[in-house]
Amino acid sequence: MRRLTVLFLLAFFITSHAQEPEKVELIGDRPDQTESAYLIPKGYFQFEDGFISETENTDIKNISFSSMLLRYGLFDHLELRFGSDYIKTVQQGMDDISGFAPVFIGAKIHVQEEKGWLPQIAFLGHITLSNTGSSNYLQTMHSANMILTFNHTLNESVSLGYSLGADFQTEHTVGTYTLVTGFALSDKIGAFLEVYGDFSKNMYPQNKINGGITYLVLPRLQLDFAGGFGLSQYAANSYFSFGFIYLFNLK
Repeated sequence: MRRLTVLFLLAFFITSHAQEPEKVELIGDRPDQTESAYLIPKGYFQFEDGFISETENTDIKNISFSSMLLRYGLFDHLELRFGSDYIKTVQQGMDDISGFAPVFIGAKIHVQEEKGWLPQIAFLGHITLSNTGSSNYLQTMHSANMILTFNHTLNESVSLGYSLGADFQTEHTVGTYTLVTGFALSDKIGAFLEVYGDFSKNMYPQNKINGGITYLVLPRLQLDFAGGFGLSQYAANSYFSFGFIYLFNLK
């Protein structure tokens, strides 16, 4: 939590002391589960971080004190991505464990501009690197995921996003899906409602629903809050999160 507080203060400090460059729009990949089909502008960085508390069942709780994602617009149609989590697992009757999750690297690639009934489309790919996390969460082999994501602008206040993906884990492959509706409640406040989940022949499906709000404090600083619960028997019981997004460049 100390790390998250420091990052908040740093973001406010940089924002308040930096000169305001040309206008760019802040569009994040949090707090919902649907990755946006929009990319970071060329030459810009976007830092996304937050706190997540998930209750799997009456015996197990997972806490992410920092779910960090750093995005960089390398070209007009390509952004680079880097991230990790600092996690704590609390299980009744056992000692708590904590540490960094393995680091992941990846990219988001622009595929299609939104035009008429055609949606905005982007492709994402990530590789989770083995032997990069703490001993409690160590992966001995690399894993990967791929996502094709879509965005429709329905009108000035409502948008629709959805995605299909696959997680290539060390033992089996898991399919993923998301469907989200976003609402612009004002120039600064937004809200969303989303269903998402995963499926595989090797495990029971985990279907969930969530919702949340976002608040644009400054043109390049957004705060968010979200929460949700499981819809299927083997999904996590509930979760809540809060965090922020900060867009900046080094000019």
